[in-house]
Amino acid sequence: MTKQAFKSTLNYYDENAVEFACQTVSIDMHDLYERFINQLPLKDTQCILDVGCGSGRDANHFAEQGYEVTAIDASAELIQWAQKHHMSSRISWVHLDFSSIKNQAWENKFTGIWACASLLHVPFLELPFVMKSLLETLTDDGVMYLSFKYGEGERVDEERFFCDMNESRWKAIVANIPQVIEYDIWLSTDKRADCENAWFNVMIKREDNHIRSFVK
Repeated sequence: MTKQAFKSTLNYYDENAVEFACQTVSIDMHDLYERFINQLPLKDTQCILDVGCGSGRDANHFAEQGYEVTAIDASAELIQWAQKHHMSSRISWVHLDFSSIKNQAWENKFTGIWACASLLHVPFLELPFVMKSLLETLTDDGVMYLSFKYGEGERVDEERFFCDMNESRWKAIVANIPQVIEYDIWLSTDKRADCENAWFNVMIKREDNHIRSFVK
């Protein structure tokens, strides 16, 4: 993605923050929440990293479950909207883009990473580096969830850059991640009533300083 494409994508979210947040804040994600939460490690304290938190919908849900949440987004306007509408002391709101994750002191900090429809704005060639940074923030037994629009290319749609994902493209990403990982993938339909997108979902679980597959 060129700097112009990144700027255009970020400008879209900053300029349409209120509209985007209002359209997405009430989408029912409970089946995905349940699937994610059921794979979290059995620890007294759960720390969740919400990557690309948008309206704050998911961060707020995890906070309501009693989890400590760090919610990040590259859009300052979306962070401000989310913080204003979700007044939870369990959520730390951070204005941060994906490329800066590696600079945070987050090694082995999070029991779960929730990257719902967010890494789809990262270029295909950059995804392995972002994935590496994220995996390093997971605790032993930690879980990472990601979702992308199902497809096989990169495109710009309504001023936003998208990197679509399918099985073969995901295997190529995995081959370029330094960590050895196993994963569970599945397709799902769009949660929005007026959208017919198919979604490519990935769940990764970490154990004892390496990544392993797990029973569905």
